[in-house]
Amino acid sequence: MRQIVRRVIDRKGKVVVIDLPEPQLDPDQVLVQNYYSLISSGTELSTLSKTPVELVRQTIADPWMRKAVQQTLLAAGLAQTARRVWHEMIKPREIGYSGAGRVLAVGERVEGFRVGDKAAFAATGHAEIVAPTINHIVPVPEAVKLPHAAFVTVGGIVIQSLRRAEIQFGETVAIFGLGLLGQLCAMVAKAAGCVVVGIDVNESRNELARRIGVDFVINPTQSDLKRRVMDFTGKHGVDATVICASSKSESIINASMEITRKQGRVVIVGYVKLDIHPKNFLYNEIDLRYSRAYGPGSYHDGYEQGRLDYPFAYVRWTEKRNLAEFIRLVSEGTVDPEPLIGGVFPIEKAQDAFDAISQGTLEGVAALIAYDVEKEPDRRRTLEVHRRPKKSGEVGISIIGCGNHALATHLPNLRAMPGVQVRGLASATGKNALLVAKSLGATVVTTDIEDVLRDPDTDAVIISSNQPEHFQHLRRAVEAGKAVFLEKPLVTLLDDLKEVLQIMEDEPILFTLGLNRRYSPLLAKLRGVLEGPVHSVVYTVAERFIPPDHWSLDETEGGGRLLSEGEHFIDLCHLLVGREPLSVYARALAPVPDDLRKLCNYALTIHYDGAVANVIFNESGSAGFPRERLQVLAPGQVAILDDFAKLTVHGRKVKSYGSRTRRQMGHKQALTEFVAAIRGEPNNLLTWHEALLATLCMFAAQESIRSGEPVDLRQFRRALSCAEAD
Repeated sequence: MRQIVRRVIDRKGKVVVIDLPEPQLDPDQVLVQNYYSLISSGTELSTLSKTPVELVRQTIADPWMRKAVQQTLLAAGLAQTARRVWHEMIKPREIGYSGAGRVLAVGERVEGFRVGDKAAFAATGHAEIVAPTINHIVPVPEAVKLPHAAFVTVGGIVIQSLRRAEIQFGETVAIFGLGLLGQLCAMVAKAAGCVVVGIDVNESRNELARRIGVDFVINPTQSDLKRRVMDFTGKHGVDATVICASSKSESIINASMEITRKQGRVVIVGYVKLDIHPKNFLYNEIDLRYSRAYGPGSYHDGYEQGRLDYPFAYVRWTEKRNLAEFIRLVSEGTVDPEPLIGGVFPIEKAQDAFDAISQGTLEGVAALIAYDVEKEPDRRRTLEVHRRPKKSGEVGISIIGCGNHALATHLPNLRAMPGVQVRGLASATGKNALLVAKSLGATVVTTDIEDVLRDPDTDAVIISSNQPEHFQHLRRAVEAGKAVFLEKPLVTLLDDLKEVLQIMEDEPILFTLGLNRRYSPLLAKLRGVLEGPVHSVVYTVAERFIPPDHWSLDETEGGGRLLSEGEHFIDLCHLLVGREPLSVYARALAPVPDDLRKLCNYALTIHYDGAVANVIFNESGSAGFPRERLQVLAPGQVAILDDFAKLTVHGRKVKSYGSRTRRQMGHKQALTEFVAAIRGEPNNLLTWHEALLATLCMFAAQESIRSGEPVDLRQFRRALSCAEAD
């Protein structure tokens, strides 16, 4: 199938049409054949204006971005940082978020849709086939034209802005800016029984506003805006002003304050400079509000991914309900998008559509992309790149999940390894995989992992997919008999671990967990200089502040910092002590959250026979202190390893190794050991038993936090085995 994308490296305003496999259909998604998609002129043209020079300017101007670049350089080194920057430059970025078509397939948890139904969708780009989540798709009556239904997302945005304005029947509403958003906002406000004042400096837009029934239209460059609005409203001012314009000037926000009545409302939908004169804002007690996206649920991963909905009685108008309301208004004829359409462009002419908008030659405020629906859509889930047999003696490795970590770390390391052939690249959409497939010599790009698992020349898979998918992908790889390198965590649910214990009871495949720190060259140096047994390990992770909406604190996607990262630290403690762990005691370093999958800060103690290890994870980091500090005590020696970059050993003499500017995290060495194990060569690969111990301790730590008591690991393991047998 074809999709329109934008790459930062391309010239300003340029789009590219690329071939991609049909997207993966998840349980909470609907697969739709796109008939029409709407170009959102403001949002999408802003995206198209991003160029390398512009991004450099933004980075220099933004202190947070400067610090992020600095941290990446220190953590990953210059070469890996350069790779990440290059990938960001050439990555195909989805643009577009509003369209309509007919249903091709429904996910197993989706209700209310059947194959062939008309549907309008949000949050999904310009592509021949799309897969919106259940909360981003609404039914469309057969009588509604699909070009009109394609306005659904912008309709949801304007409905939400008017809800934020708390408009009531008979009130007067000013719409500042009469582009696509403003015109549609005026239509919806009229449908709600309001008197509408339209304001724009563009006379063609003003004329369009008059044609669609706006009561009073003003060009502020040609007359006194405040006086004319006051005359129109009997010197009261409008009840609410909705700003649908974008400007770097403070004139729009201050003019909006001047024309709004005392105790009125000003709602910002676009981007305007907020240099507000206090006189009108303060003396008139005006409420200033922002309207974000198209309703409650925006930017909440659980809602947007379709995992949950908000109860009707408590959140009357969610994103989805606003989208459905817009379709109702269109179906009843109270809102008619037809006059707004300035052109319909086939996907082959996508660049013409964007050029017409940016150059001001479009005869209207809206452009639609049309898709050829007369022929069957290209529903291939696998695209050949360079399909070929594996050479004798080579190890064939496929990747499942092509996120940033796989792109910046695993794939470059694999490419540099002799005797390794990258086979299939599998991901949910194929966009990231397509980015590197040709340069890697990959055989196929696919959204169907079964295709790489069926490949007889794939000896092993690296599973680098989203954390909640690890269990299912591991199970299918085991069934296919492939060797597995699985990124942590092993699983995200204790019930899944029970099933993994059954699957791996006889160790039917070569398996390892991606706990790369144990392979760090400096850790090997540390172990080599210790002259006696380790008595104590203190592992301190001084993390910077983690915002509450960080992916790792999402109850499903992340599962909390103990779940998403804890196996790294626990495994290293096991490796250094070199003995079986006996018990785990853990505490939350803050009030225990209602859901431990949102846990951030914690401390845990692992007891061994004759040794102890402590892991402390806390948001107390600062720029001058290492993120990870490992302190190891052995008879007559203390070793301190900072960020896997600098090792200091105190003994009869003080010796130092490494450099603070070059972290050696062990990623390359982990893959080297994995490939050696596949070939049957001597290796130091993390075994299934060692991986299981790290995961058991992590879940035992969760149980200890819940109960407030230490957890005996043998009993914990026995309880899992009994549940497994039941």
